[in-house]
Amino acid sequence: MSLLSYAAAQGYVRARLSRLLDKPTWARLLEAPTVVELGQVLGQTALAPAVAHDGRLSAQTLRGEVAATGRSLVRFLPRASGELIAWYNRRFEIENLKTVLRAVHYGVARARAQASFIPLRSSRWRWETLLEAGSIPSVVDQIRDSPHARPLEHAMERYQAEQRLFYLEAALDLAYFQKLVRLIESQRGKEGADARRFLGRWIAVQNLLWAYRYRIYGRMTPEEIINFTLHRAFAAGLDTVRRIALGSPLAVEAGRMGFRVSPELSELEALTELELLAERERFRYASAMVAKPLFHLGGVLAYLWLLEGEVHDLAVLVEGKLTASTGPEITRRMVRAA
Repeated sequence: MSLLSYAAAQGYVRARLSRLLDKPTWARLLEAPTVVELGQVLGQTALAPAVAHDGRLSAQTLRGEVAATGRSLVRFLPRASGELIAWYNRRFEIENLKTVLRAVHYGVARARAQASFIPLRSSRWRWETLLEAGSIPSVVDQIRDSPHARPLEHAMERYQAEQRLFYLEAALDLAYFQKLVRLIESQRGKEGADARRFLGRWIAVQNLLWAYRYRIYGRMTPEEIINFTLHRAFAAGLDTVRRIALGSPLAVEAGRMGFRVSPELSELEALTELELLAERERFRYASAMVAKPLFHLGGVLAYLWLLEGEVHDLAVLVEGKLTASTGPEITRRMVRAA
């Protein structure tokens, strides 16, 4: 049954790999002098539905397509793997929920908040309706039947005392990643190895980045850093967080994970470089994996990351065109090889 499931998943992935942008198209996109002309190039590809009438690209529409693809793949997978991918896919739902919380907390204009939503076709809520909640407790009350309500309720007292949205967002992230870790750990055999290689390493990098951001930007105490990070995060768990909280340099902890950040960079700059190095590593691994038979969880994860990498690079391209960056400046921030 597992083999048959992955055979169906492989058929789905193989049928869609050709829709990824090829090297000649990327070259044309890099050469496009403006965002509008970039949109004209994309209008001739499978990504045309994400190009607006004015020629601008909607990154949120593309992210919604990634979410839809993940949801579609779940139905082909064995139960344990399907549950993992389904939960991994809920990161898009959490992003929309954070948009709602920020809009309500800061009084963001409705139109501006709506433009930030990722279109999720099977969402259990109308995000626009949540924007009208009027208060954070009212938002939480309206999503009471979701797994996101409890972590928000636990963080509510501190949020209300200090009026800092950070506590709510951190609670959502920790609850999401803690469950993702448990689901990865429940995978067995090759599924377990694939999950750790793609998702476990991603989680470890996120935890590392959180700890350094809390130390550098937030100037948090060691106790606070430990409280707001994951204690089980594969290659960057509690021992790593403790070292960071006590002052371990980023280059040292990145090196423990096999990443070499440029020694001349400040820790602030090195944070950005580490994140990009990790994304590039996963993109290379995914690119190599889809060239092989895909009768396993790794094939599904590889395809999803290729989609996410494509969206990332398109967002970098759009930003680069808007700021009149040169081609080399843009490619230095992309996950694919120049």
